[in-house]
Amino acid sequence: MTERACGIVTNNHHTDIVLKSYSNRTLLIVTHFKKFGTLLIINRESAVNDYSSDVFTIKTIFGNENNDIDLAARYIAQQINIEKSLLLSIALKDYDLNTLKSIVAAINQIKPCGKTTYCNAMSKFLESIGRKVAVINIDPANENMEYTPAADISELIKHEEVMAHFGLGPNGALVYCMEFLETNIKWLITKVLNLKDHYLIFDCPGQVELYTHHKSVSQIAEKLNQNLVRLCSVHLVDSHHCSDPGKYLSSLILCTTVMLQIGLPHVNIMTKFDEMKKFSNQLAFNIDFYTEVLDLNYLLEQLDENPFTAKYKKLNTALVSIIEDYSLVSFIPLDVTNKALLLQVKNAIDKANGYVFGGNEPRDVQTLLACAVGAVNETEKMSTLDEYLSL
Repeated sequence: MTERACGIVTNNHHTDIVLKSYSNRTLLIVTHFKKFGTLLIINRESAVNDYSSDVFTIKTIFGNENNDIDLAARYIAQQINIEKSLLLSIALKDYDLNTLKSIVAAINQIKPCGKTTYCNAMSKFLESIGRKVAVINIDPANENMEYTPAADISELIKHEEVMAHFGLGPNGALVYCMEFLETNIKWLITKVLNLKDHYLIFDCPGQVELYTHHKSVSQIAEKLNQNLVRLCSVHLVDSHHCSDPGKYLSSLILCTTVMLQIGLPHVNIMTKFDEMKKFSNQLAFNIDFYTEVLDLNYLLEQLDENPFTAKYKKLNTALVSIIEDYSLVSFIPLDVTNKALLLQVKNAIDKANGYVFGGNEPRDVQTLLACAVGAVNETEKMSTLDEYLSL
């Protein structure tokens, strides 16, 4: 299981939030009292029955039963877009809407971006079009793999054993594991070379510091490249960041930093687009503003309207200038349940890693040339997104 936690202040109350993901359900604890509260189990029936709108069933297992708790539970479940059964422990001093909004924003921030879900969905999609795919897990803290890995870093080193042996926390142990993998790169290269006839997907750790300033991941990628493995990096960004101009600006800075640090052909993907589609009418700008990273002066105006971010006007302006000067970042939208969007992502990755020019799938010369100059990508991108949003 994976666990994420944070503490925030909502309406002058310290709020503890813990999120644990199990194979069949998710546990969420939200409390103002540093202890468990009313325990409920929540299921989204539309996830099973494909209803056109979300229908939730909520059952109180123990604790107080009242309308405020039920409404808060339903609101949280809807806003965080639960996919599995949600076991919710909630104990709040107030159930004001602004309090709940702050809690939801914090939960969305600590939610995983869905990299393992992406690896599983993309591998199945590629297999469905005839590719021989192997997923390689190099995330030592990955305990909920939805796929069967062709190679797993746990064969080389175990995250929990590093934590116990060296007295390290989760992040420190993860850095140690990646440094250990870099030192023992021959193990990974041997595994990869035994999969010569496969299309490879690497499930990498999610900790951002490994890509912004630590060198092990970029060194591992370089050594794989030296062994004629054509790589590109796929960076997943949660679409909920678009709901807040400060978070969106942070995402742009992060993407730019990672692209420069890793030094590989790069594809940025905006994940969980079903959530963005659901709340698109609440966004400050049209969706293409966020995916295409359009004129960021409008974003600066939004930042100036917030008393907190307005204090950093000069910093915000400088950050926007950096993003626009490099002009590297744009996003491809993805909902892993939508095959048209998966195809669009696949096409962008094929172009980035060179598969489109050397793969076994038949293509005519015009298609290859169009892909090389981006003509296919741009026209398909707009029509696919418009189709998806109209559903």
